[in-house]
Amino acid sequence: MAALSGKMEGEVEIKSNGDDIFHMCAGKKSQHTANLCPEKIQRVDLHEGEWGDHGSIKVWTFVADGKVETYKEKVSIDEENKTVHLTALEGHLLEVYKSYNIIYQFIHNGETNIVKITIEYEKKNEDVPPPQKYMDFVISLIKDLDAKLINE
Repeated sequence: MAALSGKMEGEVEIKSNGDDIFHMCAGKKSQHTANLCPEKIQRVDLHEGEWGDHGSIKVWTFVADGKVETYKEKVSIDEENKTVHLTALEGHLLEVYKSYNIIYQFIHNGETNIVKITIEYEKKNEDVPPPQKYMDFVISLIKDLDAKLINE
């Protein structure tokens, strides 16, 4: 019997300083992602709390694999360690996953800045594939945001 719980990790090296992307993930600048990458992010709405506040709840409308999806998340921010933990509350993901969390960690390493992405999930059944399409989406989004930020 296959394990229902899993974890996948990815990394993106970025050329920008990482602070803008950190704040887009954490929430202070989330609404700007739709302006920078409208082909991927249609809108971001604040559902509860304030933009960028620990515990705030946002709803994303995005396009993954050509399909419009929504994702309602609760945000946990560790400013000191430059880590953002997003917990899925509602959305298309939860139709196939019992739980779904994304963790972004922003690592400054000399001249190099890296965004480490961890997705923790629990599938509703063993026929559900790991969330690779969402990992691919997040990596692609971070690369696009980075490219647009360094060209601003």
